[in-house]
Amino acid sequence: MAVTLLGLPSLAYDSGRPQAFKRAEPGAFDYYTLVLSWSPTHCLTEGHRRGDAQCDVDGDSDFILHGLWPQYAVGWPEDCYRGKHPWVPSAVIRDVADIMPDKGIIIHEYRSHGTCSGLSPAAYFSLARRAFEKVTIPRTLDDPKTQRFVSPEKVESEFLATNKWMRPEMIAVTCRRGNLFDVRICFTKDLDPRPCGRNSNQRRLCALNRITVPVSRSDR
Repeated sequence: MAVTLLGLPSLAYDSGRPQAFKRAEPGAFDYYTLVLSWSPTHCLTEGHRRGDAQCDVDGDSDFILHGLWPQYAVGWPEDCYRGKHPWVPSAVIRDVADIMPDKGIIIHEYRSHGTCSGLSPAAYFSLARRAFEKVTIPRTLDDPKTQRFVSPEKVESEFLATNKWMRPEMIAVTCRRGNLFDVRICFTKDLDPRPCGRNSNQRRLCALNRITVPVSRSDR
């Protein structure tokens, strides 16, 4: 079945295959996905090797803000800037560093996703903070020092139990190499809760029945 994307009226594609669309129209999208990264997995798989700030050996980050991604019903816009790469002011980076503790990721997220929101860096990260603060991290998962083995459904159920406004169709869990990688929660453009689209299909993002919630490097 072919569909037409919001903001891309001439483009039709197979609605069963989510994909990115470069240089799409800024601000023309359907909803947001808030992405909460489990920091120990990021550091285990690539962060320590790259020297990411969030992976400081003395750190104890658990869930951090990875990004707020504009989404289509199927697929997503990406790199929606024209000409030069956009500039993220140092003041904006400092303001968001408490929930997104890596300068490189902050800059990358704005270039790849924030530009598609149609918002300035300051407005985009302000909105991302508001989305982040709407979600309460379950106490059972708010601990990077205790390794656990759970199902993706268990992670979701913990979030649902802690956030009474949330529904199963609004959340998905991603795994990488058998580890919890991130949790994705969907919002409208006004940050009201809403169901996720096909981009967040749970079986595609993590088809395992059991995953590891690894500990931070300093505790291993």
